[in-house]
Amino acid sequence: MGLVSKYEEPDALWFGIGIHEALAQWYKPGLRRGVQPAAYFRQWCGDEMREIAANYNDRDSVWGEDAPKYEDALELGVAMLEGYIDEYGKDPDWDVIATEYPFEVNVTHEGETVAVFASVWDGVYRDRSDGLLYLMEHKTARQISTSYLALDDQAGAYWAVAGTFLRAKGVLRPDEEIAGITYNFLRKSMPDERLVNDEGLSLNKDGSVSKKQPTSRFLREVVERSPAEQQTQLLRMADEVRVMNAMRDGTIPVYKNTNRDCTFCQFFTMCTLHERGGESWKTVMKAEFVQQNPYADRRKPA
Repeated sequence: MGLVSKYEEPDALWFGIGIHEALAQWYKPGLRRGVQPAAYFRQWCGDEMREIAANYNDRDSVWGEDAPKYEDALELGVAMLEGYIDEYGKDPDWDVIATEYPFEVNVTHEGETVAVFASVWDGVYRDRSDGLLYLMEHKTARQISTSYLALDDQAGAYWAVAGTFLRAKGVLRPDEEIAGITYNFLRKSMPDERLVNDEGLSLNKDGSVSKKQPTSRFLREVVERSPAEQQTQLLRMADEVRVMNAMRDGTIPVYKNTNRDCTFCQFFTMCTLHERGGESWKTVMKAEFVQQNPYADRRKPA
């Protein structure tokens, strides 16, 4: 329906964009780094005053035990990015090809183009320690979870087309492949200010080792993908587009795919009303959204 909110972006989305922008300014092409991420994030936020639901390890007693703790967005972002640089430094082995790298490729089925896949990679770099190329995939999260990465469709789709696209651009040699995806997690958390012992364990005020130790704020995990997985991903992309088009032309019905992530969706309230029947959802739609062509900047004139 091309619905776009009339209001500002949700806090979590806005915050994630800022972190991505700051890391893009840091990872300039080559081995030299750019603007310090925390300094850029501070400038990017400007006078914005927002609070972010940080993580589930810290609780806010005001809202109850099950509520995440909220932090000032500027302070949280600066703390995360300063901690990130303390953790990884300048990544001397990362020879960056590009960051915020736009791409556009045709999705085909049985030789026929069924769609154009257009998006932006977080980054592409060559690791000097092994000479291989990897995609960067930055993730901000309340909790770091890696169990789903082997089947991550978003980054997997990026990876599936990256080799072909970058070879066409002359970045990769004809016989060279993208080795995998480097998932770069930054947990939404403030640093633990407690004293630590020689083993790095956080201490209570009386000097004893605390039973509550901080969870890792940063994690990197490289997921290697094979040519067979690439083929599977490309076939699934083509199949998904065919299903989308069949829904658009009325061949098959449009249906909801509800799951636990629905609460993060900007249409959650409208969708809940739709579940109850009646026309009240349309009132919310008209009050909170406008219709735009989401592909206007991608479709070429007829």
